[in-house]
Amino acid sequence: MWILSVLIVAIASNGALSMNIAPLVERNLANTILKSSRSMESNSPRNVQCFSVYLPQINEATNKYEAAYTQCLDTASNATKAVEDEVAGDRATVTQQAGGICALYQACSQKESSLDFFECYNESAGSAVTTSYDIQTLSKNRWQYVNSRYQVIAYQQQNCTDTCADAYVKETTALYAALDACLAGGGFVTPSTTSAPEPSRPAGIHY
Repeated sequence: MWILSVLIVAIASNGALSMNIAPLVERNLANTILKSSRSMESNSPRNVQCFSVYLPQINEATNKYEAAYTQCLDTASNATKAVEDEVAGDRATVTQQAGGICALYQACSQKESSLDFFECYNESAGSAVTTSYDIQTLSKNRWQYVNSRYQVIAYQQQNCTDTCADAYVKETTALYAALDACLAGGGFVTPSTTSAPEPSRPAGIHY
């Protein structure tokens, strides 16, 4: 019963894993459950001892991975917010300029006399040409900049989460192998662990 309880805890702790590594972890856990159930009657005290040694290490590896994975997402989110804050002034400028053009045309639409109506639109259109060009130039420049920054952020996030997942899979695979060996009657071996990686940043990019 104790073994069943700790296995349920292990399954619950794996529920928060990212989708890309969850199948592998679940498969390792399923294999361990199958092996332990086969030997439970003949070697139950041994199984209890094996699980008491390795399950805490597996859960610790899971918690470490989740913390590192969350840090990757938080770093990307903060970087995105920094970009948005950086171009907020440019957005305000474009909004103000576009609003000014709209206000000119709106005023023209209120003219009752057709002579005044067309004269107003003619003059407003001429005035709007320069402003529209300024809007286009600024918008194109900022779009290219924001797009390039977002691509870097997306790459960094993917690289960070992939590195975390790779370290987690290697560590837990070694732990499950050690647990399997223990259940089969081997000794207790603690595999070397891998520290969770820090999110990296490319040269010249500041979040």
